[in-house]
Amino acid sequence: MSQLTESILLPNNLEDATEQAIAATHQAIASGATRVLADLRFPELKAMPIAYEFAASFNQQYGEAWQAIFSDAGAAALAKRKWVDLNVSVRGVNEGRRAIREEDRAFLLIEPTSIEVEQVEKLVQLAGDRPFVMLNPRLENSEVGLGLAARQMRDRFLSTFETAYYIKPLELGALWRCYPQTWQVWNQTEEGMQKLAEVEQRPSSDDIDRLFRQKTGKQSGSFLGRLQQFFNALAR
Repeated sequence: MSQLTESILLPNNLEDATEQAIAATHQAIASGATRVLADLRFPELKAMPIAYEFAASFNQQYGEAWQAIFSDAGAAALAKRKWVDLNVSVRGVNEGRRAIREEDRAFLLIEPTSIEVEQVEKLVQLAGDRPFVMLNPRLENSEVGLGLAARQMRDRFLSTFETAYYIKPLELGALWRCYPQTWQVWNQTEEGMQKLAEVEQRPSSDDIDRLFRQKTGKQSGSFLGRLQQFFNALAR
């Protein structure tokens, strides 16, 4: 697996972003992280093609001694049909101990939602010190109706993960983290994307708005509506 360098730049397209996310994930694991998160936060993104690329990289790294886990039974069934060339074991979150085999060296969980937080936490505990990667978690999906105790459990659980890769397009820029680099806020200008700030911890939406107001006089904390619009801005 190739190692990342200090000169990583914002990706120009989804393929580059996926390659960055995979490399960052494996580098975080090689550096000792066992709970790793990779999140490409694009509103229109289809997770399955990205999950396939991650699965192929896991095959390269671990052979057949790893497990792909889906929270959605339909997605798991689709992966079983489509990923025949990978010869990978596919399980569902609800399968409990059967999803965490003794011979497995690593685990990849695709798109878990807040509904499965308790089940996922049990799986992570069963995995022990073996790498457990969450790809594109959607743990805020069921915020409405989610009780305070459930939200606190979710936040506590997420705090145990190292974010190896995160990219979120904003109305006037982007929030990006590519391990081992720090979190970066980027600003879209007429000349292209320019780095606005680097911070050690993931900034909140309020933090990002404050940065934009301080440095540009504008406010930008919302999603871009279209994936292609974001990459068009990057490619300038």
